[in-house]
Amino acid sequence: MIFSSFKMTTPLHIALRDKEQSISYGDLLPEIKKRAAQLDKIFLLGLDLDNSVEWVLWDLAALYKGVPTLPLPPFFNDQQKIHALKSAGASHVLNKAGLHELAFKNDVDLPKGTAKITFTSGSTGAPKGVCLSKENLEKTASSIVQLLGDEFKGIHVSILPFGVLLENVAGVYSALMAGSTIEIPSLNDFGTNYINIHHVLKSTGCNTAIIVPEILKILVFQTMKMGAIESLKYVALGGSKTSPSMIEIAQNLNIPVYEGYGLSECGSVVSLNTPSNNKIGSVGKLLPHLKAIIDDGEIVITNPNSLGYIGQTPDRCLKTGDIGSFDKDGYLHVSGRSKNVLITSYGRNVSPEWVESSLLGQGDIAQAIVYGDAEVALSAFIVPSHAQANITQAVEQANQSLPDYAHVKNFQIVPPFTIQDGTLTGTGRPKRQEILKLYERMN
Repeated sequence: MIFSSFKMTTPLHIALRDKEQSISYGDLLPEIKKRAAQLDKIFLLGLDLDNSVEWVLWDLAALYKGVPTLPLPPFFNDQQKIHALKSAGASHVLNKAGLHELAFKNDVDLPKGTAKITFTSGSTGAPKGVCLSKENLEKTASSIVQLLGDEFKGIHVSILPFGVLLENVAGVYSALMAGSTIEIPSLNDFGTNYINIHHVLKSTGCNTAIIVPEILKILVFQTMKMGAIESLKYVALGGSKTSPSMIEIAQNLNIPVYEGYGLSECGSVVSLNTPSNNKIGSVGKLLPHLKAIIDDGEIVITNPNSLGYIGQTPDRCLKTGDIGSFDKDGYLHVSGRSKNVLITSYGRNVSPEWVESSLLGQGDIAQAIVYGDAEVALSAFIVPSHAQANITQAVEQANQSLPDYAHVKNFQIVPPFTIQDGTLTGTGRPKRQEILKLYERMN
């Protein structure tokens, strides 16, 4: 479906463009086939590149050839990359030095039809890989094009890393199916903390983009100073829940932002708001090919279409762990999470237990509770193990074993958690919600 759509666009129209090269729709398939010819003896290809035309061409070449790919997000540390490559049984990896064969045993039994394996941000140090088929990826992309219609056509600028499924599928695949030009800046072009985001959006003349809540905050601030970007027509917002007031502020600044909701197991997008169907405070309506129910308050996808996790049999229904509801107009509302996994405002999934284990590995820390859902960075309540404990140094040491997105940036020293004050269970386990509520009342 994705490859046949190329023929419906004028051959001279630019499909992909970065600082190094541009590829027209007429040249797109020949370039894909040229790279596919080099994939004959590859079991699974890891993609470890900066955003670029080459990333997209090799990804599409593997999809065309039937070779599974494993996109590696740039925010993964080396340990997580190695874990992902080994878990997936990658035989080769493509990085800035070229195409390389790996020494891993590629005897992993992948589900039949696996086209792409995606690892989330890592809710633990060893996240599971989701296996997706070409059919699933194309259904997601085509559903987005169907909902957006002509609003999606034009120039799409890729802001998020291609190693993130949301940009890879909802951005690149959907834009190509729609016949758009995809402008591909290097991730370095955005600068530290996306200081150049307004300039990049304005200079490309883009009309669509995908961002996460923290980038939206930065864009709002820059737009207040530098003015509206007139070319923008649709900015998809995903990653974690955003306050309705922030979306209203953005829209009042002529930033056409629309919130959605997604899961890796569903090819990156489950629902989204659109210019023709928009309700602030909701995450929009389900994509046409998906079905969902609310079971005891939890959102359950009844036809996720993923092939399951590596080494596991797929479930017929996907329990999301998210608490939500449908309103009378069919809009989905997500009110919270039934699990402990935190989602930062950059859209990174982090298990607090994982970070807490690193903190508790420091001799100066006796107890710790990590929090920061929908925040730019993680924070912690910390109980020192002794009066002379250097907590600042202990936190810094713990952070060294964690990727950047899981670093604890702020902490508050608190009294010990005890069974007597109701912050510990009878077996000595912290009562997470009770501790958070306690210090919320005190602050």
